[in-house]
Amino acid sequence: MVIARIIMTTALIVALVMTAMACQGEVGPAGEQGAAGARGPAGQQGPSGEQGPQGEQGPAGEQGPAGPQGPSGEAMAVDEETISGFLELIEFGLVESIDAGMPEPAPAKYEVEEYTKYFVTQAINMYMSEGLEATVAHYNTPESIDGQWYAFILDENDIMLAHAPNPSLVDRPASVAVGPNNYPAGEAVVAVADEDGEWFSYTYTNPGTGGVEAKHSWMVEHDGLTFGSGWYEPGPMKSDNPAYTQAFVESAINLYNAVGLERTVAYYKSMESVDGQWYVFIVNDEGYTISHHNEMFLFRDPSLRIDTTGYFYGDDLLSATEAGKWVDYVLLNPATGDDRQKHTWAVLHDGFIFGSGWYEPVQ
Repeated sequence: MVIARIIMTTALIVALVMTAMACQGEVGPAGEQGAAGARGPAGQQGPSGEQGPQGEQGPAGEQGPAGPQGPSGEAMAVDEETISGFLELIEFGLVESIDAGMPEPAPAKYEVEEYTKYFVTQAINMYMSEGLEATVAHYNTPESIDGQWYAFILDENDIMLAHAPNPSLVDRPASVAVGPNNYPAGEAVVAVADEDGEWFSYTYTNPGTGGVEAKHSWMVEHDGLTFGSGWYEPGPMKSDNPAYTQAFVESAINLYNAVGLERTVAYYKSMESVDGQWYVFIVNDEGYTISHHNEMFLFRDPSLRIDTTGYFYGDDLLSATEAGKWVDYVLLNPATGDDRQKHTWAVLHDGFIFGSGWYEPVQ
């Protein structure tokens, strides 16, 4: 179809040129030139030896009249606006035909964000050209996996249709796709997807390395379906306590942004959300803890935020800003069952304080 459009457009251009040439007028014959005037006689030459003086030159003859001008051809009766519009149509037709026939070039894989978007676009293009059945069949094959990239597809009811690295997820709801500590990654990626595409970051298994890493997924909703893929990077190690704590809090904020307060609170109230010494608590704008895996801290009077040494850390905690701050106090370490110095990273986000912390090891 693209080739046919190019041929038709080219033929149209040729026809236009030939028409323009045919409409040009013939040039009329030039008029006859008048006869030249007679030249006067030359003076006589003197005897040899001395040269005689040159004789006087006769007057120039009169120039004949110019011949009549030939008739001019008729002008082509096309105004500038018509020509301009016609040329625009030709240009648009050629550009559209060429663009339609040229596949989108793949970005370099080191441009991880652009390559991820390209990978998702390729899945959508296949769906548009070959249909859902062929697309789902392809992206459920190992051959569709490109290193760390694979496409996952969900239907309008958030049921997984394609997931090549983990076939056990196919035909099951998005809620089954969870990260470490049963983090509801599947629910989140579906929730953020829209027609323009959105990023969502979480931790998940990298099929290219087999390890659990930080994943950044690009999610696009198209025709009622959700198409996604992502790229990975090594996240902070647990041995780097401060960095791991900050990433843990950021993950909680990402979940809140994706699925809302109710689902986020429910998750962080569960013991599943606890990762060794790390857990997330959420404090509302009145200073009450609304999410914590330990029920004794829920909706407790804010004035009781006193550590085991008698230090009141409540004001320090509630002064957290969007940039985040560290708050230090002594508290029970759930991983060891004893009191330890705790370093809490607290971030104010959307009117709520999200916090988690790490404990000093035994000396």
